[in-house]
Amino acid sequence: MREQLITGDMSIPDIVKRYPGTRAVLDRYGLKGCGGPEGPRESLTWFARLHGVPLDQLLRELNDAASQPQPASSEIRPSLADTIYRPFFLAGLMTVLTLGCLWGAINLFFIGQHHDFGGVDYSWTLAHGHAMVFGFVGLFIMGFAYQAFPRFKHTTLWRPELALFSLPLMIGGIGLQAVAHLLAPRSPYLTLGLTAGVLQLIAVIIFAIVIRRTTQQARKPEPHDRFIAAALGWFVLAAMANPLIFWLFESATTREQFLFRVATFNIPYRDVQLLGIAVVMVLGVSLRYLPHAYGLREPSPGWRAFLFWGVNGAILVGIAAFLTGMLTGWREAMMMQELAAVVLFAVALGIPRQFHLFRPVPESECDRGLKFIRAAYGWFIVAMAMLVLVPVYNFGIYQPLTGASVPFSHAFFGAYRHALTVGFIMMMIVGVSSKVVPTLAGVEVRRAASLWPTFWLLNLGNALRVSTEIATDFTPAAYAIMGVSGFIEVTGLGLWAYDLARHMRAGWRLERASPPVAVIAEQPFQLTLQTKVAEVIERYPQTLDVFLRHGFTALGNPVLRRTMARAVTLEQACRREGVDATALLAELRQVIDAKSSPASATTRPPRSQARPV
Repeated sequence: MREQLITGDMSIPDIVKRYPGTRAVLDRYGLKGCGGPEGPRESLTWFARLHGVPLDQLLRELNDAASQPQPASSEIRPSLADTIYRPFFLAGLMTVLTLGCLWGAINLFFIGQHHDFGGVDYSWTLAHGHAMVFGFVGLFIMGFAYQAFPRFKHTTLWRPELALFSLPLMIGGIGLQAVAHLLAPRSPYLTLGLTAGVLQLIAVIIFAIVIRRTTQQARKPEPHDRFIAAALGWFVLAAMANPLIFWLFESATTREQFLFRVATFNIPYRDVQLLGIAVVMVLGVSLRYLPHAYGLREPSPGWRAFLFWGVNGAILVGIAAFLTGMLTGWREAMMMQELAAVVLFAVALGIPRQFHLFRPVPESECDRGLKFIRAAYGWFIVAMAMLVLVPVYNFGIYQPLTGASVPFSHAFFGAYRHALTVGFIMMMIVGVSSKVVPTLAGVEVRRAASLWPTFWLLNLGNALRVSTEIATDFTPAAYAIMGVSGFIEVTGLGLWAYDLARHMRAGWRLERASPPVAVIAEQPFQLTLQTKVAEVIERYPQTLDVFLRHGFTALGNPVLRRTMARAVTLEQACRREGVDATALLAELRQVIDAKSSPASATTRPPRSQARPV
């Protein structure tokens, strides 16, 4: 019986790339015009079922075509969905280094100079805050989701062109809103602000629809799915509220009206943004990412349920209790807000224990991103502890020691917010991106710069900001230190941004380079769990079928084989995809031994070399 060159579980792009002559057969059955030059990244079995073609008949025709001399094929170029994260990440970096963190550092410097949190126009603070949340955090969430979520689901991004269209809408909206804040109350500030809100709302709705449809088409439910859905819901809610918040804050006609609106609506709005969008999304991604990327423990089902309902319930209760108390004067409602804070603090304490986050990880997995992730969850505990202590500080320390008429410390609450945004959310973004971007670019993460300067600068700047901001309640001398802490953080972010941009450029250049040349036969080769995936496939192309059969569907994409596969070992790949490493190694050895010629024969390593380290 003739050897089957093509099987039902092979992907369409892989078939077309390896056997270009099969394209005519597939086009005859409806492939033409679908998925670009090589077709969509779908299995042949799925294609046959969708197009109503008997699989046996299709396999027979394709294998006949594959056994014939093949025509020359054009060089593979990455599709939009393969690198969609780059423009979002670059836009996020430009935002944080201009309107975001840099502008915030300048504002903080002026506050330090005036020894007064009212030392800058509040519109400046609003513009900075919005650029940080929607611009920096939002753009990185969108870029990561568009890139990673389809791969989590072993599917393709739904409507990548529509996904990319959300980027100029988001950037345009953020820029217009910043201008509107600076113009207020001069015309046409209101028109610009409302237009900016509409643009951002459309962008967020597109984002939510694309991710939702991508998840639905995968039909691969996972525990983190409901966290992603909840975060998308919070994102849409925040985008809907944004124009209203802009109008409420910037259209106030008296100082009393302005102070009431800010005091009533700013805290709930920021809770929707920071806790609802960012924290819920980070927790959901952590459930999927941390065990697979670092070999950490999988949290129990009971904990995942508590995490989801506890966090989202606490956010809802906290917002409702605060608004009720402020709008009706029923101060007892604030007790429910404190209960919500206790739940969030319990979550922060429990996460490191569930993941075994601070226990040693295998040496092969201990990369530069892990220290940021560990520090982030440390800051999460600090931030939630501060949130719980807000009433204790206000009534037990701040008011008695300062004699303030109102028991609310702007400094302490601002310090809590900074511990959450920079300490937890920003540190998680830096940590995850520092691992993901080099991997996607085909760079070995362990050979990349350690980013220790960024790590220490961010933690130092954050610690100084949090501690000295609280100290301003009691001594004006603390303002001077607080005023320069922001520039320490900006310096750390600048180093990280340069590193990230450099890796993205390296990936761009690698994708456009010539295909890798044949491996020199005399080079020794040992197949162990520490062997890179790309090295196996480049030396023995026939092993690609083995990887695809074991569920590594992303390897059907030639771009990812030339980039990400160069940075991932067999052990790391098996852990991330939940594949039995022993079974994979055994089948790879079997194929290599059967197909290797004398000129490229492989010496099988001792069993001790193939064990995980």
